Amino acid sequence: MEFTIGLAGKNIHVKSLYDEVYFLCHDYITDQEPDLTVTIDPEDVAYERLKNAQEARVEGIPAVDYSDSYLETLAVYRKIASEMLAYDTMLMHGAVVAVDDKAWLFTAPSGTGKTTHINLWLENIPGSFVVNGDKPLVSVGEDVTAYGTPWAGKEGMHKNICVRLCGIVFLERGEANSIVRIPFSQALPEMVQQSFRPDDRASLENTLRLIGELGKRVPLYRLKCNMMPEAALVAYRELTCSQ
Repeated sequence: MEFTIGLAGKNIHVKSLYDEVYFLCHDYITDQEPDLTVTIDPEDVAYERLKNAQEARVEGIPAVDYSDSYLETLAVYRKIASEMLAYDTMLMHGAVVAVDDKAWLFTAPSGTGKTTHINLWLENIPGSFVVNGDKPLVSVGEDVTAYGTPWAGKEGMHKNICVRLCGIVFLERGEANSIVRIPFSQALPEMVQQSFRPDDRASLENTLRLIGELGKRVPLYRLKCNMMPEAALVAYRELTCSQ
């Protein structure tokens, strides 16, 4: 199957083996001339199965026997993320929530509560919406911009839009709600951990360069929160007051 999708200002022609990725990307289909092409073969699917098994071993959990069609969706995004680095655009693991024309990326290890916190914004901050709930693209151009993508985690929260990124927030659980601005040197290890890191050296160096640019141009925060409604209000007040 072949089709073209628009992501982060680029049109990407996809040559896939199965149709699951087409349906996943349905809201991003375009008839515009493609800027680049990604092609999937059986070896790419096998690689995703191997990566899944390796990650399960590291986490000490049984590997899930995913279908080839689902693994292909991962392979497509892996190739897209690698190609987009050439356009100063990177994949980060996190949830992006926006109010009007400003967005913030909340990132933390899986299971910390990113989705829970984002839902608190939706429930308590008027006008808030989710740009992407799991794997947004971040473009470091004249402005730093967060883009929705269909790769949005099991909740599937995303919009085919872009919003100016006004901050990156490192989320931790805590008994009391507090948020403070932190220096790039303190945030660097987590930014690297929560970014897509390609295998080849040149692309990895490009990723590290973009992380450095993000650290210079976007405010960084540490949020400790108890996952109660007040957590969203505390974060929102500080993030908007510091702009």
